[in-house]
Amino acid sequence: MTISLTQAILLGLFCGIAKCCIPYTAGAFMYNTVIFNAVIVGAVLGDMSQAMMIGASLQLIYLGVIAAGGNQPTDPCLAAYVAIPVAMASGLNTNAAVALAVPVGLLGVQISNLLYLVAGFFAQKADVYAEKGDAKGMIGRSIVGVGFMRLICFASLLTVAVYFGSGALQGVLDDIPKFVTNGLTAMGACLPAVGFAIIANLISKPKFVPFFFAGFFMIQYTKIGTIPLLMMGAFITFLYVTFTKNEYTSNAGYDDDEDDDEDEDEEEFANEERILSKKDVFKSYLIYWFTAEICHSFERMQAPGFCAALVPALKKFYPNKEDKPHYIEALKRNMTFFNTEAHWGGGPCLGLTLAMEEKKSRNYDAIPGEMIVNLKTGLMGPLAGIGDTISWSTLMYLFIGLFLPLAKQGNPLGGIGPIVLLTVICFEIGYFLTSKCYTFGYSFAENMLKSGLINMIITGASILGLFMMGGLAATYVTVSTPIKFATSTYTTTLQSILNSIAPGILPLIVVLCIWGYLAKVKRNYFAATLGVTIISLVLGCIGVII
Repeated sequence: MTISLTQAILLGLFCGIAKCCIPYTAGAFMYNTVIFNAVIVGAVLGDMSQAMMIGASLQLIYLGVIAAGGNQPTDPCLAAYVAIPVAMASGLNTNAAVALAVPVGLLGVQISNLLYLVAGFFAQKADVYAEKGDAKGMIGRSIVGVGFMRLICFASLLTVAVYFGSGALQGVLDDIPKFVTNGLTAMGACLPAVGFAIIANLISKPKFVPFFFAGFFMIQYTKIGTIPLLMMGAFITFLYVTFTKNEYTSNAGYDDDEDDDEDEDEEEFANEERILSKKDVFKSYLIYWFTAEICHSFERMQAPGFCAALVPALKKFYPNKEDKPHYIEALKRNMTFFNTEAHWGGGPCLGLTLAMEEKKSRNYDAIPGEMIVNLKTGLMGPLAGIGDTISWSTLMYLFIGLFLPLAKQGNPLGGIGPIVLLTVICFEIGYFLTSKCYTFGYSFAENMLKSGLINMIITGASILGLFMMGGLAATYVTVSTPIKFATSTYTTTLQSILNSIAPGILPLIVVLCIWGYLAKVKRNYFAATLGVTIISLVLGCIGVII
């Protein structure tokens, strides 16, 4: 296959759009995974089946990758847009594509970090417009300008890499020795263990670890498919949460008098005549959902997107010319540092900020501006932890695991299904929380944090996630050993001995070693990936594993 200039340009544009993270849910899915990007590559190059099969193999090494707190250990998106088309054009097998993806992903992180640094200067320029009350100029510099910078940078780099890289690589591949090819095969078999170990480490507590083993050996002994595994995991999770629910409700108790006072305040706040309609609140969340990550910089993170979401509401709160100084102050205080998970964190923070800005506009001196800033700053961290755990560490990879068998068969639904489900569910959660926090104020967010229901959701998600990751690890970590023992009467293999102890014990050992390193030694994803890459490549080259 030869990649034309037009195809290379299209791939570059799609990669640039994905790196802009528009809108938040679907954009972050493409930013942190491979599988939907494989659908786009297949559509552009006209070979969907091959693109999906390669993409499914690449996805396995990036399970567990999330940009928590804005920090991303590697770049699955750029790796997908380089490794998949180059592999298709050069005739690489999936294991060689995996080997190509690893360094590209690491390079992508450094490019992104450089752009995040530069984006801070755009935010500073936007402050000049905020000082004048010019929201359009503020948004143009801090959001639109940053978005175009990221789009042009990644689009141009990707176009050049894909158009010129595939042909140059083909000549190199023809000269690769057999033992190196064996090493690449072994590396491709081991690297998926990194992804499973990362996500297991993210969502696990010590008492939940047995659920990982349960899922792993369920697959090894029964060979059931992904759907039956999910149904069984859901049933086990339901039983566990049901029989332990008293632990969560007992920890969420309040003082009755304090609870009654909160209910009275909540009812009084809800019964006030509101300036914003449901349509206005929806519009604010929609703007935030679209712009939250386009503007990302080390200096302000999501602040420009958050402020942009407030602009239509602030114009309603301060409609008169004499209100302009108050409007400017509102823009300035909401352009300060802000970063959270945009569904579970951004929704409540946005709803509460809308409510408090509205109250302040009614009686400007009654609520200090610092109170609004401190409120969202205090909530963004705890709520981000909830969102990262539920939406990104668990739900996203559950959906990917559920559809991954389709992707392995070359079916584009394997990439489309997870992104659609995650986007619909998470958007509804984010808007619901925005609306409720605007309507009922601080007490709703406080009750949500203290509620036993949140802890039950996190527990259930962790158990089901570990159970499924165990089953998927048993399916996709395929490392084995070809070592043989021969006597004068018979020949046996080390692999058969290991299988007699427990089927799949070698893949399990690989996953557990990486998991142990991340949990007990150092939570360094780069070091884990690099270590597994080197060790598996060497062992594969000398014939210890395949």
